[in-house]
Amino acid sequence: MTYQPVKGMEDFYPEKKAVLESIFTTLKTSARRFGFQEVGSPAMESIQLLTAKSGEEAKSQIFTLEKRGTDEIGLRFDLTVPITRMFVQKQKAIPKPAKWFALDRMWRYEAPQKGRSREFYQLSVELFGSARPEADADVICLAIDCLNSFGLREKDFMVRINNRKLLEGMLLQYGVPKTKMDAITGIIDKKLKVEEFLKLLLDAGLTQEVADKAILIANQQGPAATALAVIKKLATSREAVEGLAELENVIALLPSQYLSIDLSLARGLAYYTGTVFEISDREGKFRAIAGGGRYDNLVELFGGEKCPATGFAIGDKTLWLLLEEKGKLPEVRPGPDYYIVTVSDELRPEAVKLAAKLSRTHSCDIDLMGRKFMKQLEYANNIGAKNAIIIGQKELVERKVKVKDMKTGVETYMDI
Repeated sequence: MTYQPVKGMEDFYPEKKAVLESIFTTLKTSARRFGFQEVGSPAMESIQLLTAKSGEEAKSQIFTLEKRGTDEIGLRFDLTVPITRMFVQKQKAIPKPAKWFALDRMWRYEAPQKGRSREFYQLSVELFGSARPEADADVICLAIDCLNSFGLREKDFMVRINNRKLLEGMLLQYGVPKTKMDAITGIIDKKLKVEEFLKLLLDAGLTQEVADKAILIANQQGPAATALAVIKKLATSREAVEGLAELENVIALLPSQYLSIDLSLARGLAYYTGTVFEISDREGKFRAIAGGGRYDNLVELFGGEKCPATGFAIGDKTLWLLLEEKGKLPEVRPGPDYYIVTVSDELRPEAVKLAAKLSRTHSCDIDLMGRKFMKQLEYANNIGAKNAIIIGQKELVERKVKVKDMKTGVETYMDI
């Protein structure tokens, strides 16, 4: 019998793992440049916490563990929930704003598809303590910077942006009952062809007239200047006007070349309260690369004092697909900095000594199989060694070894 990974989960061999770690390093570097500090949380949380304000869809996607005693535990499906729990535990002592990030593994029980797996990694960025538009702009600019750091530009991706208050205020204004709001915004967020979209709205209990208005609202999208001009005429309720003002204040702080207003964007998780955004590739080939928004009620829901918060997440699966599509995947050789090759067996003790010396500052490896000279070089190339150090009798006498760059073939010398 041959064993395989569990469906929707993946093995990472050295070559792919090296590329993944390079991606992680780039994302973490961007987060730190924007003043965010790294935190970490357990893979498991209580079911009570995970389901407190996640929405019905997320509840069905939680991997639950076997109940033992009174403990009901599940694997985290995002990092916003556990990081918010961490913030609540020390809320009074933490300087505000608290700017935190984490990059870790998560699990969702759902059908695997391109760009989405049951086990995946996410960079999660969370900012607690500021209700100002500068806070929303800060996290969105960081999300843009993360992609810019891989060489992606406005021709490659766009930021779709909306405001939940604006969307819900307009829907209420045009007759959508508050009791149906979660269901209707969920349908709008997954807008399909017009015929299917209309049917879903009618099946949810809207009249034809109200459903037509909901479709009109959901269809408002495009560059900020043109879209806002139309939306201002449609948004008249107090909540809608308040949400529109919030949206305009954030947009004013963002690079316009990336932006597209999209009133159909609601984001699936139920904890979003204001600005929401998603980053997508321009050609629409893949799922959302990143997404997030403002969640001002979550801290209080988890037992803390009322505190505004905003953030976003970038998943590894879709990001990988986009970088691969654009030829921007990091080129990484997973092997050691140096692989020491000896021309004869009697020189192996010298290789061991040199490896011990180099290993203080570099990654270094030696032949452990008793291979002949050419086979050692072949192995060094196969494992992705960056350089091969060649030790012969002449090199030993002169205390100077030859260093061969395994990618370019260029040879230099190193004193030993």
